[in-house]
Amino acid sequence: MITASDLYDYVTCPQRVYLDHFGDTQLRDSISPFVHLLWERGSAYEQQVIGGLGPEEYVSLKELPPEAKEVETLNALRAGVPLIYGGRISADGLVGEPDLDAFDVASCVGIHVLCTCHRPGAR
Repeated sequence: MITASDLYDYVTCPQRVYLDHFGDTQLRDSISPFVHLLWERGSAYEQQVIGGLGPEEYVSLKELPPEAKEVETLNALRAGVPLIYGGRISADGLVGEPDLDAFDVASCVGIHVLCTCHRPGAR
C-alpha cells in the first residue's frame, strides 16, 4: 500500500521511500530526541482535541488493527458518525489513516481535520 507519508517522502526524496520499504532497518540512524518531542506534542494535541469532544460526537477506532479500522470506518460512515478518530480508508492500492476526519453526511464529502505523518515505530 502507498500511504500519504510515502507520497510526501517521494516528493522530498524518492530514495527514502525505497529505503523505508526495502532498506536494512539496522542501518537507519536513531530517531532524534527532537523528533520524539514532536511526536509527543502531536499525541498530546490529539488528546486535547479528542478530550474536548463528547462521546456522542465521534467514534474512536484508534486501537483497532488496520483491517478492522477499515471495516469500522465504513460502518461509521454508513451510520452517519460526524467525526471518526483513527479511521482508515483504502482504494486502488492507496491507503489513508488520518487522525481525525469530519464528514458532511449530507454530501458524503470527507473534510480532513487533523493528520500527522506516521513513521514506522511512531506512537
